[in-house]
Amino acid sequence: MKQTLYGDVLFLVNFSMDFLTLYITALILHRSVKKRRFVLSAAVGGVYGVAACFMGGALIFRIAVNIAVSVLMCCIVFGEKPLAPCALFYGTGCLLGGVMTAVFGMIDSIPGTRTVFVDGAYRTVSGDIPVGWSAVVAAAAAIIAVICGRYAGRKRETPEYRVTVTFRGHSAELTGICDSGNLLSEPITGRPVIIVTGEALKGLLPEEVYLWLLSGDPLDVAGLPAEYIRAVKLIPAESVGGRKLLAGLLPDSVSVSGEEKNALVAVCPDISGFMGCDALIPAVLCG
Repeated sequence: MKQTLYGDVLFLVNFSMDFLTLYITALILHRSVKKRRFVLSAAVGGVYGVAACFMGGALIFRIAVNIAVSVLMCCIVFGEKPLAPCALFYGTGCLLGGVMTAVFGMIDSIPGTRTVFVDGAYRTVSGDIPVGWSAVVAAAAAIIAVICGRYAGRKRETPEYRVTVTFRGHSAELTGICDSGNLLSEPITGRPVIIVTGEALKGLLPEEVYLWLLSGDPLDVAGLPAEYIRAVKLIPAESVGGRKLLAGLLPDSVSVSGEEKNALVAVCPDISGFMGCDALIPAVLCG
């Protein structure tokens, strides 16, 4: 039996679902991601969705390509170490796929629609799907997007704090949100650690110190000027992505909304923001 494939429609469907899935994944991970990354990644998924229809080869090969494309999409959105986001991306995709399967299952049961047996499954003849039901499918996706957007809005309504970091006579003003999940502390002194984005301290520090904070390479500490070596720290951290060392800084002073705090600052270079802010403040510093 001859089947007609509408590549543009298939691309748009895959693009929309991938965009929504990536967006929800970013919300769950509390990642602030630029929209162009979502668009580029979803476009890759849309192109792959069309190309997969013409892909031959063994099943294991097709599975490997599918996983590789998914990892690439997560790399585009989330940067390095995409394995944990990729696993969540698959889980979210399965959930949304189940919702859409249920919707199309209801469409198949509409009286008057014709079905044909193709590749071991009954499929509704596309011309028999009422326009109204197509609108229902589109509305379902839109409702999910709105719910996710409102969820993000509620998260964004979390009180915003002003963080002032002073180092060697220079100060940087940051915005931050309180995060009860940030239990990070410097292992020797036990001081709480404020996590900031890679860009947050760019204008505050000498270039060599700033570049080291971005790399966090322990071997490069010896190359720093002597007056800065005692101010830099390596802080072990554990997150969804696994264990890693964060490059930290012992500033001359840190204040949260005008109140002096005994805290360190650690840089997370692969994150561009925390719900639109520069810093994640431990709850112990927010009181």
